[in-house]
Formats: sequence, structure tokens, C-alpha cells
Amino acid sequence: MTTKDEVKALWKLCFTDSDEFTDLYFDLRYKDDINMAVREDGKIISALQMISYPMTFCGETIATSYVSGACTHPDYRSHGAMRRLLRLTHRRMYDDGILLSTLIPAEKWLFGYYAKSGYTPRFGYVMERVNVEKLIPSGSYRVEEEDEASAELYQYFDNRMRERACCMLHSYEDFLVIMADLRLGGGKVLVARRAERMAGMAFVVMDAGSLYIKELLADGIPGQTGFEAVKDTLLSAAATLYPGAVIEYIHPSSGDSSTLGMARLIHVEKMLSILARKHPVLSLSIQIEDDDAIPENNGYYIVENGNCYREYREGREYHLYTIESLTAKSFETEHPYMSLMLN
Repeated sequence: MTTKDEVKALWKLCFTDSDEFTDLYFDLRYKDDINMAVREDGKIISALQMISYPMTFCGETIATSYVSGACTHPDYRSHGAMRRLLRLTHRRMYDDGILLSTLIPAEKWLFGYYAKSGYTPRFGYVMERVNVEKLIPSGSYRVEEEDEASAELYQYFDNRMRERACCMLHSYEDFLVIMADLRLGGGKVLVARRAERMAGMAFVVMDAGSLYIKELLADGIPGQTGFEAVKDTLLSAAATLYPGAVIEYIHPSSGDSSTLGMARLIHVEKMLSILARKHPVLSLSIQIEDDDAIPENNGYYIVENGNCYREYREGREYHLYTIESLTAKSFETEHPYMSLMLN
């Protein structure tokens, strides 16, 4: 049995996904070189995949790695296998030049579990119930369904996602997976055009009797006239396609929101350097001493005058942070967002 076959069998044992989704994941997303596993008694007892994603952060694009499919064989749970696997994974991420690790807990109790490995809840979202009667669609746009992941579709998608200040991005390869998963679930991509030029797009799917707008992108700035006209046109088209459906619109928030994903710093010095460049008036004196997986992160840091210094200065008061609390501090002024993660 190959490693892929072993991991797939473990996935089927641990998760309740359909055979169709599992096949899609292992055909299009799984690769041996992104898989991490723990073996005992001659078999894989715990596994996960590290999926690379770029992310906009403080005016730059950083390398992140998303932990997917983390699972342990039922007979080997509660013995530290996943904790050990996460330590190995974080070490591998650091060696590969990754700055941040992210994940989406499958159940609420797992937020506390992953916190023990340095993760903190950071990625939020708002789920807004759409009042169809208040929509004001514009006659300047026509809306069409798109079935194929064309270069034009991806380019528009990527350009709009990069306009967000702190947002997980998707490669073209991952976009193909997103489109395949959407089709598998009976979803659609709606595209708004003005003449022949794209002006917006929405990913819509029915689930448990509600119509979810899993992502909506449009020209302009949310809240302003241009964006709102395209948004209302797309939502109105979705309401027409699914008459009577309750529409839930999922989108980023700059305020209070529900939590979706967690984050963990992998390379402290590089992340603090980016923060320093973005916020030159920021002044911090930091001590880290709890990162067992990546001991290179432990030590003293000074952030001031737009720079990060890795040093101890006599007489300076250093504030002790855990990896978890420093991750939270690093995103204190940001509002990270992720979507279309196949969660």
C-alpha cells in the first residue's frame, strides 16, 4: 500500500466526507511531499497535509502553510501522536521558509486543543442574512453562470483577493480545486459583466436549505456605490436562480465577527520585521521562551523605528510572550480573512 493509500484510508476512517469529495481531495490536492505522518506498529497512525498559500499582510505577501486533514487513528488517540506530529510539521515549515501556519478546527473543542501548540483564533467572518426585497440590482450589468475555471476568471479572482489587506490567496492550481469542489456540491459561479468586461463574481451553493454566498468579489470598495451595485446585482441573480431560498452572505469584517480559523507564528523574526516596516512608530521589547518545536524563535526581540533587532539590551524591560499570545499581538491591528478553503 502506498503512503497516499494509507493516508486516504485513515481519512475515511476519521472523517465523514463523501467518497466523491474524498476522491477529489486525493486526486487534486493531496501530494506525498506535503504530507506529514507518524508511524507506529508499521502503519501510519496520524497524518496531515501542509498546503501552501500566499497571504497579504501589512502591505506584503507572505508564505503561509495551511494544516489540512489532521487526523489520528481512533486506537491511538490521547497518547500525544498529533501533538508530536504538529511539532514535526512546524519544524518542517520553518525549514521551508514558511512564516505563518493556519488551520480551521473541525469542532469547537479543538480550538483549545490547538492553542496548546501555539495557535490562536484570528480568522473571522460575518454571515449576513440577505433581505432580497432591499436589493437594488443595476441594469448596467448582465449576470451569467460560469462552469469552467478560465484564465480570465482566475485573474479577476486573484486581483480582487489581493486588494484585501490581510487575506489568504489561492493559486491557479487551488482555484481548479475550488471550482471542482463547487461543482461537486451543485454550486455555481455567477459572473457580472458590464459590456464584455468582468465587474464581479460570486460563489454560491445550497446547503441544508440555505443558499450560501461563500465568496463575493466586485470592482470598487465595499460600502461604496460601485461595489454595492455589483453586489446587489449578483445577490439578486442568485435569488432569482433559487427562488424562496434563505440567502446567507459570508464576507470579511473589520469589527466583531465569528471565528473560522487559527494562526501560529512560524518565523517570529521575519513576521516582526514586516510589522515593524508597516508600523514604524511601533515600539516593543519581547521575550519568547516556550517554542519547543522551533527553538530558533526563542530569545529577545526589539521592535522600534521600523526595524526588528534580535538582541538583549541591559536595563530594558522585556515583556514575556508565548507563541500563542505573540501571534495574537501580531494581528492586533489586522483582520485576517480566509475563504473557499474546502472546510
